Amino acid sequence: MLLLVMFMAEEQKKDALNEKHRSTAARVHLHTTISARTRQLLKELAGESGRINDALEEAVRFYSTRKDIPSCDDCDAMEVSNLRRSLIDSADMGLVSSQVLSVLAQLGCSGQGASELIARLRKIGHQQTKLLRGLGTIPQDMWENTFDSFASNVALLGRMGIFGSVEVHPERKTILATAKLMREQPEILLMMLIAEWDEAGYSVDAEVVAENKISVMWVDPLLFENIKEERDRRVLSLWRERRELMLMQAGQSGTVTLNPSLLEWLTNNTIKDALDERTVVSIRDYIEQIDPHGSETPTSIVDHVKRAALGVTSLGLLERCDVRSENELTRVQLRSRTSFMKDLGLKLLLALLRFDGVDEFAREEGVSTAVLYFGEKPEVGRKYRLG
Repeated sequence: MLLLVMFMAEEQKKDALNEKHRSTAARVHLHTTISARTRQLLKELAGESGRINDALEEAVRFYSTRKDIPSCDDCDAMEVSNLRRSLIDSADMGLVSSQVLSVLAQLGCSGQGASELIARLRKIGHQQTKLLRGLGTIPQDMWENTFDSFASNVALLGRMGIFGSVEVHPERKTILATAKLMREQPEILLMMLIAEWDEAGYSVDAEVVAENKISVMWVDPLLFENIKEERDRRVLSLWRERRELMLMQAGQSGTVTLNPSLLEWLTNNTIKDALDERTVVSIRDYIEQIDPHGSETPTSIVDHVKRAALGVTSLGLLERCDVRSENELTRVQLRSRTSFMKDLGLKLLLALLRFDGVDEFAREEGVSTAVLYFGEKPEVGRKYRLG
């Protein structure tokens, strides 16, 4: 209370000195004509107890000290900001870190396996949230685990060019966003965003619902733990399907990649010779690197066949390979660019499956196509058994 009284006394002294200065300083009588709007602004600046003359004098002093400083509209920072906004709005660009660009470049050059890709995307997602949290321009209440706060986060991603459009449905606590960044592979974007949202503490479920549409639902925190594991499994499954499609598209270009063990076997054997166990094991290890589920124990024959088919497809030997259950067997329909690529692809596929005790039952074969049926033979290979 004492400090407040002292402060008020000091302010009164200053007002008295200013009043004395105005009364003793040389005064000039000035006649001018101003607009009604300007007069209204002067009144507002002067305040209820001040004078318009004082507001004019303060304005002139301020202008004399600032007249040589460029306007904010002309500064370099504003120019860069306008350029970024124009690029985001009209050129389909987004604000992404150099780490994301590095990951995508390595993915395009096959410089990393799928498991490594997922781990790096999660790390980038965590770092992105920490970076956004550290920005003083973002309100702290945006990080609360509520639907409104989460909607603000998604809107921010839209302004960054990550999303092209955002539709908010508060009654369902759902947001439908169009991927602008990585629109051809929204599954990759979703994996990174989920890592961001988990780090921020948002309890959300998400999935890809169309070619480049991502649906996100805010979930009550008490229910979130029950769906989180299923959500992560679903997103990984979506990525696996996307990767299979990307590998098939790469195979259609005619590019073949052979690991050292397979290349060594080809230089010393013919297509009619059997693959040795060392080569098969080497190929299995390669599959575990490219497939996020490769190190997991398959729970069915279909899982075994899909994993082996993905491995052969990733080498570029197959243009297409469809796997599905048919009655009690697993049906595989494949196509290659040449008959030799088909023969080598078949040889690898059969060797991988026989190693796990899954053997061929029947085959319909063309020049560069084949349809195969597989089932379980426990006495073969590593005596793989269901259950």
